[in-house]
Amino acid sequence: MEGGGNDAIMSKALKDLQAHWEQSRTVWNDDARNDFERDHLSTLIPAMKTATLAIQRIEEVLRRARKECS
Repeated sequence: MEGGGNDAIMSKALKDLQAHWEQSRTVWNDDARNDFERDHLSTLIPAMKTATLAIQRIEEVLRRARKECS
């Protein structure tokens, strides 16, 4: 349930990161790049996906709470 909130911002940021990372392969394709991907991106990308799902859930809970309290 992707809306126009913070979850959408995170999803777009992740999509942009992945696209730019793939583009960088044309100018940076060596062991250092592979090390960076292994050491940083291999954990960052799944963490961003998990955070995006958590944000979606929190925003839904907040929407329901606002509706019930109004």
